Amino acid sequence: MKERKKSGLAGQKQIIMASCLMLILVTCLTGLYIARKMEQQNMEAELAKNNEKISEDLDEAEPLQTVDSVILPEVKENTVEEEEPKIQPKEELTQNNDMDAGQEPSEEDNKTTPVGGSAVTVTNEAVKPVLQFAGELQWPIEGSVLMNYSMDQSIYFATLDQYKYNPAMIISAKVDDAVAAAAAGDIVDIKEDAQTGLTVVMDIGDDYTLTYGQLQDLNFKEGAHLEAGDVIGTVAEPTKYYSVEGTNLYFELKKDGNPADPTEYLPQ
Repeated sequence: MKERKKSGLAGQKQIIMASCLMLILVTCLTGLYIARKMEQQNMEAELAKNNEKISEDLDEAEPLQTVDSVILPEVKENTVEEEEPKIQPKEELTQNNDMDAGQEPSEEDNKTTPVGGSAVTVTNEAVKPVLQFAGELQWPIEGSVLMNYSMDQSIYFATLDQYKYNPAMIISAKVDDAVAAAAAGDIVDIKEDAQTGLTVVMDIGDDYTLTYGQLQDLNFKEGAHLEAGDVIGTVAEPTKYYSVEGTNLYFELKKDGNPADPTEYLPQ
């Protein structure tokens, strides 16, 4: 009988200990769940606060302004030169006709004189070349890539402290570094943008455009034609949207108005 009582008490102790362990385990899991839930709520509140702050900054940003840049060199107008006709005296003409009678006309005699008695020389008008994108770009500046083009997944923007899609390449640079045209084209827009600063848009043909941001000291005006390698301007201090990333060149390629990956056209 005593042995049965001892075994029963031992069984009861084991059950009590197991129940206590289960209770402790459930309490720990519940605490972890509540802590994770509170952390997630705090992160969502912080993200909402940052987005609200960015929206306020955008509302306060100055409207876009058209920027006049350095004056283009003057284009020489086409000139028309007129030569006064040389008229021989009547007597001299008669003598020449008598002397030339019976002789075959020379090459000089076969040349015709324009009607009206004057020779007119007209220079050809300068015609802009037809834009045609060759499918290749050159690097607009020497520097490491701070942020790659990314439209299939969001990447981290340090200044904004958030993840976003990036339609352009952000290339590291120094203030006053020269920025060259990555392809031949025409400047179709010059504007001041809150995020990219002084910005130049070029049409390079076949529905492709290139955008250069964070610029200063432009060398060309809107409507100018540039060849690949021509210096557009220099790099400026970054806007407040890229203060953590540092001084950089904003370099964007578009096809039919949609972002395209510049690395597919740049030499590796």
